[in-house]
Amino acid sequence: MVKCWNFTVFCMVAMMDSVSLLAKGTVNMLGCWLHLVGGVLESFKMVGYLSSHVLLRVRDLFHRGLLCGHCLLQQVWEGCGIAVSLVFYLVNTVVNLLLIGTQNVYSVVVSMWEAVSCPLQKAVELTLTLFTFLYSSLVGTSVVLWTPIRLALEFLGSLGHIFGSVFLLNIYGLILTATIFVTATIYMNPELTRLGARRAVGYVNSVPTLHLLQRALNRLYMLERGVWQRLQQQGSRLHQTITPVYRNIRVRGDGHARQPEPSNREQGALTDGRAGDAAPHPEHAARQRQLIDDLWDLAFPSSSSTNRPLQKLSSGEGGSSSKGPPTDSLLTLLKEQEERKKCVICQDSTKTVVLLPCRHLCLCRDCTNILLGQPIYQQNCPLCRHMILNTMDVYL
Repeated sequence: MVKCWNFTVFCMVAMMDSVSLLAKGTVNMLGCWLHLVGGVLESFKMVGYLSSHVLLRVRDLFHRGLLCGHCLLQQVWEGCGIAVSLVFYLVNTVVNLLLIGTQNVYSVVVSMWEAVSCPLQKAVELTLTLFTFLYSSLVGTSVVLWTPIRLALEFLGSLGHIFGSVFLLNIYGLILTATIFVTATIYMNPELTRLGARRAVGYVNSVPTLHLLQRALNRLYMLERGVWQRLQQQGSRLHQTITPVYRNIRVRGDGHARQPEPSNREQGALTDGRAGDAAPHPEHAARQRQLIDDLWDLAFPSSSSTNRPLQKLSSGEGGSSSKGPPTDSLLTLLKEQEERKKCVICQDSTKTVVLLPCRHLCLCRDCTNILLGQPIYQQNCPLCRHMILNTMDVYL
């Protein structure tokens, strides 16, 4: 135990000794580094002192050099000023000599020009005087010779103005002049007129477009005649068909309107009696319905066969013949026929105008005139919107 304790103490002492040695070595090293840093700083300080001394000496020397250079430059500048002054003096002297010489030369030239130009001036003046005399003589001669010619030209111009105003600018004079010219040409050269007529006829006959145009016009004329003939035939058929039918309808409508309205007891007997009267004449009723349908097709060709009023009436009567009398149906039919006869625009007047080529009977004459008075792009049928090319009056 004691040995262990001694060994532990020995280890601790050895460790403390080694730590103290390490700390001493570290302190010595730090001291060496501090001495080294101090030496470096001292060396930098000495270098700074040396540099400042050198700079001061250089500045002193530079300042002395600048002062010497300034003095030197001042002396050089004074010398240059003296030299430039001498140069300017020499240049001024030369310029003065040149100006004086030029003035003398100019005076000599002017005197020589005056001595030479005096005879030339006299000669030019004599020449101009001669030209002036000749010009005045020529002007007088031209005036004397031009006066009758000018009068003759003015007379011819007035004659031409009168001729143009009477025979050319006036339409009657122009027609008279053209007539006289053509008559004189025909009278003097009859062969020329014949030759011109032959050539014109030959040219017209030789152009294929004119042949095609003539054929097209002939075809259009024939088509128009055929259309008008068909329209007249349809108008006559319409008139022949609609007159007896509407007459019968009006007669029947008046007969039904005059009859008093029966009571409930008499209505059953009347129904039986009418059913018995209507039974023996089915063919006559079918014929009248067929006539009304044909009339409807002629008046309204665009409507389909399913929209025929009498066909609907016949189908309705076939389904309800056993249930009630046909009096209400006939009155309704008459009212519908009267409503259909009204103009589609004013709803007051009767339809009396058939629009061509759509063949719609839908307007009265007053509304048709108002519609035809509109611009051409608005002259359309109110039912099918086709353009109206012509109209035809129908009297029912």
